[in-house]
Amino acid sequence: MVNESKVALIADIIASKKMKQRAQTQQILSDILEVMNKQFSAQLESHLTITLGDEFQGIVKDMKTAFLLIDLITLELQLKTHQQLGEEISLRWGIGIGELTTPIKNKEVSIGTDGPAYWFAREAIESVHEDDDYGLLNEKIKADQPDDLFYNSIIRLQNVIRNQWTSTQKETVYYVLKASAYADVNNQQVTDALQEGLKKSFSAQTISKRIISTQIKQYIQSRQLLADKIEEGRV
Repeated sequence: MVNESKVALIADIIASKKMKQRAQTQQILSDILEVMNKQFSAQLESHLTITLGDEFQGIVKDMKTAFLLIDLITLELQLKTHQQLGEEISLRWGIGIGELTTPIKNKEVSIGTDGPAYWFAREAIESVHEDDDYGLLNEKIKADQPDDLFYNSIIRLQNVIRNQWTSTQKETVYYVLKASAYADVNNQQVTDALQEGLKKSFSAQTISKRIISTQIKQYIQSRQLLADKIEEGRV
């Protein structure tokens, strides 16, 4: 039996049965997960694995990685489906913190492992199914800790910010997170990230407007601080 606390992620595509181009969306998601598994291999105890056509799961080592993966995958899927299919597709997420009752036998595939971490993640994502706050809530956390309500109140506010971004704003945040994760943001970092990601120049005024409109500094600080707080409660 494995007694160490783990962070489990379960995600699925929102309104997948209503998608016009389901197979193409699933392929885009599969390609994104393949890249993320390689990029974050050191931080993944069990790779993000598609278990059903529209659902995937995995085990990460810490909450900062969990939040960063949620942000990067969500934004990249939205941007790519919008660009390639003309239909912006998003995800809902359940985060579970707890033990595993079966060991991780194969890091490459997150199948065959079970325990409270996954049970909590399943409970969390089902809660999002039941109440998504009028489409503004995409993720919840469930843990064997007394601070669940506090954690989820902060996540709800973070989701409100993220779900009100325009495509241009999502693009901005995506390339900044891709370049420097949750590091403190300044104008030069945003400029460099966008020039590298989009291969074009931006004026100082445009950069300042994007920082203000996305509230990226506040969002990143909030994600980092909440991740640190949750880690304090892990056993």
